[in-house]
Amino acid sequence: MNRVLTVPRLQFVAWPSVVGWPWAILSLSFLINLAFFASMDGRDIEQTTGGLASIYVMMFIACINVITQDFPFAIGLGISRRSFYLGNVFSFGAQAVVYAGLLYLLAVIEEATGGWGVGLTFFGIPFLWVENPVLRFLGFAIPFLLLGFLGIAIALVFKRWGVNGMLTLSTATLVVIGGAVVLATWRGWWSAIGDWFADQSNAALLVGWPALFTLPLAVASYLIIRRATP
Repeated sequence: MNRVLTVPRLQFVAWPSVVGWPWAILSLSFLINLAFFASMDGRDIEQTTGGLASIYVMMFIACINVITQDFPFAIGLGISRRSFYLGNVFSFGAQAVVYAGLLYLLAVIEEATGGWGVGLTFFGIPFLWVENPVLRFLGFAIPFLLLGFLGIAIALVFKRWGVNGMLTLSTATLVVIGGAVVLATWRGWWSAIGDWFADQSNAALLVGWPALFTLPLAVASYLIIRRATP
């Protein structure tokens, strides 16, 4: 257990890149949007922005960096692959919970202040809003876990199989997505696909499906790291 907890401590030595940059970029995005919409001086426009995505993108990048930069160092210190993996799960899982709690609080404040006094919707995006408080919290947290495990899995493919592994993964992804697009177009399924998404609840789109995809990514990452080269 001590080895597992050593991993988060190693990562948070460089806390500016782990915590500081994600929140600094999110804060900058928020302030720019706030200033922009305040300058509109009450004009009748749709004041909803996608700036919230910046912190999720930063989590994805941070998890890739953890594998590419910290993995060799941790193995060199005698930390096992299993301990390193579990330490990372604990670390970014805790971040996901804390970040989700802060985003939830900011969304509540945003709603209570009428969009920060200018009608800005930054944290509580309407089409992603979930009324149930628990599901709303999970709606912030689960996407963090999904992108975190996705970043770890991609970085581990590179560590395990190198450039050839990344090219193979990219090619397979392109073939699957491209093939799906061609098949849907050929069979005329786009209308049915659109109806299916429209029928899904916000909770399913933000919590259910992301959680379903997170589990196999977590399992695959654990299996790959057991044979990954630092």
